[in-house]
Amino acid sequence: GGNADETVAAALEKVKGASSMDAVIEIAAEYTSEDQSLSVTNRMNLPTFQDPLKIKADVVLDMVSGEDTYNQTITMYAQKEGEELVQYATDGSYWAKQATTREVLDTYNAGDTLSTYLAQASGFKKNGTETVNDAEAVKYTGSLSGKPLVDILDSNGYLESISSMSEDQQTKIKTNLESMPAAEITVWVDQEGYLVKMEMDMLKVINNMEANIDETLGHPTTSTDEESTSELVSSVIRMSCSNFDAATEFEIPAEALEAEDLTNAGTDGTQSTDNTQDTDNTQGAAGAEDGSAAAE
Repeated sequence: GGNADETVAAALEKVKGASSMDAVIEIAAEYTSEDQSLSVTNRMNLPTFQDPLKIKADVVLDMVSGEDTYNQTITMYAQKEGEELVQYATDGSYWAKQATTREVLDTYNAGDTLSTYLAQASGFKKNGTETVNDAEAVKYTGSLSGKPLVDILDSNGYLESISSMSEDQQTKIKTNLESMPAAEITVWVDQEGYLVKMEMDMLKVINNMEANIDETLGHPTTSTDEESTSELVSSVIRMSCSNFDAATEFEIPAEALEAEDLTNAGTDGTQSTDNTQDTDNTQGAAGAEDGSAAAE
């Protein structure tokens, strides 16, 4: 594990040191019930440049159930303009523009996102080679457990089901979740030493999480027969990175740059400001979407 852990840590640092890159973050889940299946995929395509800071994020939600499909795309751009960081977003119908913060834009930093998964992962072992981005990469498998794993569940919206409970109950559940079995995490490192892909199979983790919550509460969390007929059959978090120091160039469209500035439009929950906020944390949206889709 020692040497492999060091290799993975060094590969992560190389990604974080890149001046630009293309990343794809995907959270996918599939549910089945007696008469139908549902697949929910949240994907974010993310070219980023560090200096000067320039970001594009296409956030795509796809839901497929039998013949029925639902698709939503939100496009977000951000860049440094003078001393200000400005964010532009559209759901396809209109553009919204507003000042933003480094903290918000850090949620679009692929290296930082990888760090949240890998900083506390350990016990990596070499597990063969595979082709990633048309090149050979070494596969390593490690594990993640305890509080870091619970934090990942929380930030990805998987703990949505307990959000309406009292703070004491939530704290108790989260503390108990720290003792659940470790989750497996797999990464691929290319010949140049970059971490080019990360994958985490969440199915076992979610099943363990639900069993743990049921135990803490002393009863099953699924309250109706209707809900329990929908079973989660797969759930995966994937992330890939490519084109280091040579990300795909893009221009912010003129209609975005000319959009009305909503920075000082107040906090009356106008649709436009919501539009920009929606893209703040795709990863968080994914777990929540999974949950609501399953319940429907």
